[in-house]
Amino acid sequence: MYLSVLTNRHTYLMQLFKILLMAALYFISGKISFLIANENHIITIVIFAAEGFALAGVLLFGKSILPGIFLGQFLLALSGDIPPFPALGIAIVNTIEAFIAWKILLKYSFNTELQHPKDLIKLFFSITFILQPFSAFFGTLILYLSSIIEEKTYLDALFSWWFGNTLGQMLWTPMLLLLYTHYKKIHIPDFILLILFSILFSSLVFMVLPLSNLSIVILMTMPIAIYVVITRGLLYASVMIVILSMVSIYATYMHQGVFSSMSMLDNIINLNFYILSHILIVLGVGILYQETKKTKEKLAKVNRTLETEVAQQVEELNKQNLIMTQQARLASMGEMLGMIAHQWRQPLSSINSNIAVVQMITSEALPENTFLEKKLDNVTRQTQFMSDTIEDFSSFFHPNKESSIFDPCITLKRALRLLETDIRNILSHIDCPQNLFLQTYENEFLQVLLTIFHNAIENFNAKKIDAPILTIMLKEDEGHIILDIEDNGGGIQTDKIKSVFDPYFTTNHTGNNSGLGLYMAKLLIEESMNGTLNVQNKNKGASFRIILPKKERKI
Repeated sequence: MYLSVLTNRHTYLMQLFKILLMAALYFISGKISFLIANENHIITIVIFAAEGFALAGVLLFGKSILPGIFLGQFLLALSGDIPPFPALGIAIVNTIEAFIAWKILLKYSFNTELQHPKDLIKLFFSITFILQPFSAFFGTLILYLSSIIEEKTYLDALFSWWFGNTLGQMLWTPMLLLLYTHYKKIHIPDFILLILFSILFSSLVFMVLPLSNLSIVILMTMPIAIYVVITRGLLYASVMIVILSMVSIYATYMHQGVFSSMSMLDNIINLNFYILSHILIVLGVGILYQETKKTKEKLAKVNRTLETEVAQQVEELNKQNLIMTQQARLASMGEMLGMIAHQWRQPLSSINSNIAVVQMITSEALPENTFLEKKLDNVTRQTQFMSDTIEDFSSFFHPNKESSIFDPCITLKRALRLLETDIRNILSHIDCPQNLFLQTYENEFLQVLLTIFHNAIENFNAKKIDAPILTIMLKEDEGHIILDIEDNGGGIQTDKIKSVFDPYFTTNHTGNNSGLGLYMAKLLIEESMNGTLNVQNKNKGASFRIILPKKERKI
């Protein structure tokens, strides 16, 4: 409760401080504007800075700042010898004007950081055609009804009010908005250097050099201001424009420089034209440059994104092409093996039939010849093995892309049987629990197993391992089947282990290895079967781990 009271009190004090600060800024800037204009009443055609402070305040802090605007304008009017009731009316008019600005620009999503050209257009359009026509009409009407201005000077007063307030808001409001919203990005030494340079440069142009031609003055100051807005941004440029404007107004007040060489009316017209041209051109160029720069950055970002996406798509297409090439190769080999199997089946069947006849004859003629019986049995087993091997290879190379439920233990043993000739000197330890099932592509799983086994066999031969051992362990956890295939072949070099699954990477440089085997194996496991395939060095050898989703056990 106590903290809540303290917080509310702090908020109230901060709000009161903002209101008093707004009133002070309005009063002081208004008095200075009248002083420089050599006028001592409520209307001036020269820039009326107080309106710029008021508009910036309401755009930044909302309607809560309106009492400060009212108080500042009321005190300013009283100090200009305006009676209390007209002063009160003028204060109300300017306060309503600020409220209208807040409502209008809030409705049209005005951005106080002035990031887009539309924000500057909204601001300047509202000032020129809505806010100041309202303020000038009702303000001068109050003065006329109060007999402070005469009928013959009414139109001049109306124009002066509108023009002076419009320039005041167009000059000061953008700078104050940018200063408040970007103050954290200001580099203090650079900012101070810009202020000193702007003061010295504008003093040289308007108070030292004997210049009498407005075009020459514009050609001297405009390019520098544009250079500042392009290289340093809108904030620095708006500060420079304010300094140029204030020094030019002060020089005119002191009857010095280009704006004091003609009649009063011509001097005021030239001065206001000079200030207005810098506001519109420099700030307009700055926002357009800022918008163009952001557009280029966005385009560059889009290009980088497109390049990345194209590279990813190309990589994906390359993967698909490799898979399709591999599948086409397997299909061709399957067709060839199918023809071989067709040609071999009849001779193998004939051999088995002849062996059966020989066994029958020898059993009658030589019933005690066990040696001959063993040999005939061996021939029978070999021919059967040849028939089974041909059948296994034919089904392996058959391009079957339909998933099926199978026992991985059976597929493991099938892979070892296909490599029986190559692993006859390798000791194989298999730990394969019963009743484990996968639902995926069995032929692709078999291809991965053959690839890993083949790499182990090549490594054993290359390193001439005396007692090669393959350890195969199949296990399960919640939802997955894990297959570990380990060897004692010395492992993979540390600097190469991260590259073993890269395409065309190989440690076998005999020309018999394309470097695509393990790459294809990883693709098949991770892309086709939604699993993972990794490798690490373990127990003096390489250990490949395959993790695949488990199929629920059959009942």
